[in-house]
Amino acid sequence: METLALIELLDRDGQPRAAVRVSQWPLSVGRSIDCDIVLDDPHVAPHHASFVLRADGLHVEPLHTVNGVRLGRARIAGESVLLQRSTTLQMGASLLRVRVAGEALEPEQPLVDVHHNTGRHVAWLVLLACAAALWAGFNQWVASAPGQSGSEITMLYLSAPIALAVWCGIWALMSKLFQHRFAFAPHLEVALFWPLVAMVVQTISGLVAFSFSMPWIAKTGHVLAIAALGMMLWRHLAIVQPPRRRSFGIIVATILVVAGGLSVAERARHQQPWVGDLYLGTLSLPAVRVAHPVSADAFVRSAAPLEKSLSKWAKAPGDEPQADGDTDDD
Repeated sequence: METLALIELLDRDGQPRAAVRVSQWPLSVGRSIDCDIVLDDPHVAPHHASFVLRADGLHVEPLHTVNGVRLGRARIAGESVLLQRSTTLQMGASLLRVRVAGEALEPEQPLVDVHHNTGRHVAWLVLLACAAALWAGFNQWVASAPGQSGSEITMLYLSAPIALAVWCGIWALMSKLFQHRFAFAPHLEVALFWPLVAMVVQTISGLVAFSFSMPWIAKTGHVLAIAALGMMLWRHLAIVQPPRRRSFGIIVATILVVAGGLSVAERARHQQPWVGDLYLGTLSLPAVRVAHPVSADAFVRSAAPLEKSLSKWAKAPGDEPQADGDTDDD
């Protein structure tokens, strides 16, 4: 018999676990054994819904059900609705996807040849790991105190790769849960690449800001570094659930904007710069200095407007001098 449609029962990750070929309409769905499609779901009515073919296309019509049929966020009850191409429906806790014969299909997606790219990916991962190890070692050497024991320095140095392995392992387990593959290497690549981008951008922006006496460049680098960390989070989520990457992008961007706005408001309340620090954290080599130095008198004159606000914040409550009559001379 001719196949008119295909109705797929989907897992929670959107993967089909069962499919029913349809050769005639109407088609009934429910828990009762006399339905054409029987769902073992306590939230589905005995005769939950019916698929009916009409002149304008395929319709779904809820029957004697309390929960109705959900089409996206809309709940359908007591009325029939025309279905679009490859529609996903929810009946109770069950997800169904309806594919009608003759509908236009999405174009074929290119398949990544894992075996062909293994060498290139391994080389890229090794390069990223070496760069991260050198960077972490340099930072550890700069931050180490004189006389600090070698074992303590080693433990501090090894804590970063251990934390990285745990971080990527958690994301890989989520990929295994939703995509049925333990994608440790892709998550490792993301976790190595984007933090390195953030650190390099912040370092270069600080160097350029020092060279040209333009603090706004360092502040811009700080914002770009935070955006790079947001990209890392988005890439992790996209590996776990590729079909929802656009939704994840909107969510991550919204979180960054809201968190940034709250941070700016809090810093403004404390009369701090909106972004970054008041001064550069480190001074670069004098050889890279391009801007001409200013005289001490010019610097003092430019800082004069800060005196009033700094004096106000420097006085703690209770620091007001006592009156002469309140002193005890005994």
